[in-house]
Amino acid sequence: MPSLRLAQLLGRLSPALTARVFDWMGYGGADFNVLIRNDLTLGATFAMAAMKAYVDFRRRGFNAGAVRYEDLVARPLEMCERLMEACGLSASLAQDIVSAMQADSQQKTAISRAALGQFRDPELTPEITESLSMLAAKFDLPPVEQEYFLEGTLS
Repeated sequence: MPSLRLAQLLGRLSPALTARVFDWMGYGGADFNVLIRNDLTLGATFAMAAMKAYVDFRRRGFNAGAVRYEDLVARPLEMCERLMEACGLSASLAQDIVSAMQADSQQKTAISRAALGQFRDPELTPEITESLSMLAAKFDLPPVEQEYFLEGTLS
């Protein structure tokens, strides 16, 4: 967590500094060579880097599947059953997974549900939306205001 905070602070000064911190953490900074323009940039970069890697895996022939967070929250049992089937595992494991998801795995940490619940959702201004759409273009993704489903999404 301190290293991420350092990346967020230094990244407001220079994209190269963001990349250097991520290199130092062992992530490979190439995808993180971005200017941290607002409070949403760092988290969006993580998500977009993961999406880029997923698309790359699929292009190279890996049969990877994705799940939309919204679907997992709205229909946890159904989505876990579909995930188990996609992985060649017994769908009977789904209920145990849903039970585990209900527990706070980060209890008593700075990122516990209780700790994160104290924060309000950030305002998504037109300026922030524009900056995130520019970031999406860097990852060859559509603008953030456009609904987008990754190929192979189980939802």
